[in-house]
Amino acid sequence: NAGYLLMGIVAQSGEGTAAILYYLAGYLFTLVAAFMIINLLTRDGEGEDISCLAGLGKRSPFLALTLTLAVVSLAGIPPLAGFFGKFLLVKSVTAKAFGDAGYFALLAVAVFGVVVSIYYYFRIICTIYWSKDTPDNSPVAIAWPTRMVLGLCVAAILYLGLLPDKPINWANAAAKIETVAK
Repeated sequence: NAGYLLMGIVAQSGEGTAAILYYLAGYLFTLVAAFMIINLLTRDGEGEDISCLAGLGKRSPFLALTLTLAVVSLAGIPPLAGFFGKFLLVKSVTAKAFGDAGYFALLAVAVFGVVVSIYYYFRIICTIYWSKDTPDNSPVAIAWPTRMVLGLCVAAILYLGLLPDKPINWANAAAKIETVAK
């Protein structure tokens, strides 16, 4: 995912800087949600591989849905935060691509990366909901502070994806401040 951030740097524009800021905002909430859930499951001794997610859809629908949203956002599927972050980064490079063929190669690599990541991320979703190898069918206990943080992350992922105009404007304003400061 750091490669996508580099696209914004390569763009060398305020649009690229704004895209980086937006992408980082979405990525922050997405990763916090995903890693909190993985930490919660592995802390309970369920292992540190994808098998610890098996049957999560039955054991904790809240965790399953939250992790699904995070993974779909990481994959860059609309209409979640990850999609708009990647879209803005690609858009910032596209403006430069018509002047230099090297940018088209960068865009091709980015699109290829999205396609490959979708395959791997959807394997996680399949494990959450359809794996037959459920290690434990007992419900997952979730403390209320954890539920609150995960709920905030879900709200932010959805807000950034479904109502991106205002956050994009904030990112553009911050990019202009950064550009003026140079």
